[in-house]
Amino acid sequence: MNLTSAAQYEPIGPYRGLVEAYGFVPNLFTGQQELPRVIEGEQRLIHAILVREGRLSRQLKDSLVRTVASARGSDYCRALHAQKRPRDTEEDPALLAFAHKLANYAPCVCKHDIVALRAVGFDDSIILECILTVALGQLLCTLATALRPNLDAGLPVLASIESSRLPEPVEWFAANGPYLQPSPPAASNFQPYAFFREEFGFVPKLFQEQTLRPDVVDAESQALAQILIPEDLLSRIVKEQIVLVISAANLNTYCVAVQSQILATLGVPLEDSDQIVEDHRCAGTSPAEVALLDEVRKLASWSAGSEGRFETARLRAHGFSEPQILEAIAMAAVANFLNTVQAGLGAVPDFPPRRVFTRKDLYPSASPSRLTFDATPPDDHDATAVARVQGGDTDAFEELVRRHSRRVFGTLAGLLGNLDDARDLTQDVFLKAFENIGHFQGRSKFSTWLTSIAINTGTELLRQRKPSESLDQGEEGDEFRPRQIQSWADDPEQVLAASQRSQLVREGVLRLPEKYRVVVLLRDLNQLSTEEAATALGLSIPAVKARLLRGRLMLRESLAPHFISVEKRSPDAQLR
Repeated sequence: MNLTSAAQYEPIGPYRGLVEAYGFVPNLFTGQQELPRVIEGEQRLIHAILVREGRLSRQLKDSLVRTVASARGSDYCRALHAQKRPRDTEEDPALLAFAHKLANYAPCVCKHDIVALRAVGFDDSIILECILTVALGQLLCTLATALRPNLDAGLPVLASIESSRLPEPVEWFAANGPYLQPSPPAASNFQPYAFFREEFGFVPKLFQEQTLRPDVVDAESQALAQILIPEDLLSRIVKEQIVLVISAANLNTYCVAVQSQILATLGVPLEDSDQIVEDHRCAGTSPAEVALLDEVRKLASWSAGSEGRFETARLRAHGFSEPQILEAIAMAAVANFLNTVQAGLGAVPDFPPRRVFTRKDLYPSASPSRLTFDATPPDDHDATAVARVQGGDTDAFEELVRRHSRRVFGTLAGLLGNLDDARDLTQDVFLKAFENIGHFQGRSKFSTWLTSIAINTGTELLRQRKPSESLDQGEEGDEFRPRQIQSWADDPEQVLAASQRSQLVREGVLRLPEKYRVVVLLRDLNQLSTEEAATALGLSIPAVKARLLRGRLMLRESLAPHFISVEKRSPDAQLR
């Protein structure tokens, strides 16, 4: 497309914003015209960061994008942001040097870099705007690398450059973020936070630390709503896995931790995400998904140019349509954007990371090696017996059955509310465990793995009987409000006999909705830790904590009338 034909696109939604940003509609976006919602999401970010007036001039922001384009070897983006404009006399070498490091060596950015910028007079709002502009440059360069658009007519033809990575050792400092001062809290009705809670179950710190620019956080939430959330082309899980693969390639500890937890809430076990981080080709995904993750990994900002060119022909051969390929490219671009923002801000993980990237990952050994996860495998007194079973000693499995049959039976009885069914399914659970013990890798305790099988087996029976609430559903904040939380007696034994009290508690637990019932069973009755319960359920730790709190409140409310001290009841209540 040339400059003179841009007018035909102006009336169409996002194209108007692109004309405002560039004076025309670049080929980079007309190449995505089969997915207008994706263009709309990208345009919102461009408008909020590049077009909207901030502390940095448009000329300086163009210079920052060109810095990124030089790092990525993107001749197209260099030309797109090299249009003739009055020279910016306020351009500062320190800011451009920081942008160069963030674009070229994002894993090495540290608090010292932010301190150096403050020392020459830049405040946090300017530094944040610089980080966001560099991140936008990564998004645009990712699109250009994959789509390879023709240079628009009227843009300057610049000498071609090649990207380079690590010409010499780069100093690596341990992450100690966040790097900027705490941002002002968002208003209680801040819509992007409602979106994050609904889609992720929490508000990632990555976004909380950008509230100096609420307009950008809003644009980010809308871009995710238009690119990540729809499932008419690629599934949500596949798109989250794209972000995970990109984040691992970019050596981004924060984003790997967040993505693993988000995938866990979508039903993907943490161990599966660990395997994707280690080597997605061995993660048990389909050949088509392996091909997709192979190709998008080539688009990671850190790995640019090191793994060959992005090849759409290979994806078409695996049955992916053109719109699906475009959506995968856009998702990779968003992942590089978010990774860059996090690297610049130093946002600390929302969850304990299972994989921490270090300087050894920056300069890997030439010999093949496996990624080492920093999470220490828990002490497991079953490890010896499990190893014996995996070695062919079936008698050792009998010992495991004796050790854990009571726990498995109790979990199933509490979940199903039927002792006969619990007895039958206990046998099924141990049969499944025996058949699959060869795949058990010891990243969690054997008892946790066994409990996970019991929960899945019991839940499947419930779903066969009647439609039931998914254990993977999010936390709907309006579905329960405590109404009757009276004070319980300090000594409940004086009110009810122990056996009667136990029976009331069991009945109360069985009346809980399934997704709350199972968490209460694991934590309060089976005495699993929060981490073990999260692993068994395939949920994030915050999700387990939220469900446990809500389940306990529901149980407390239902049992409160039985546990109120007689002396604390009203006179009217004592007469009844």
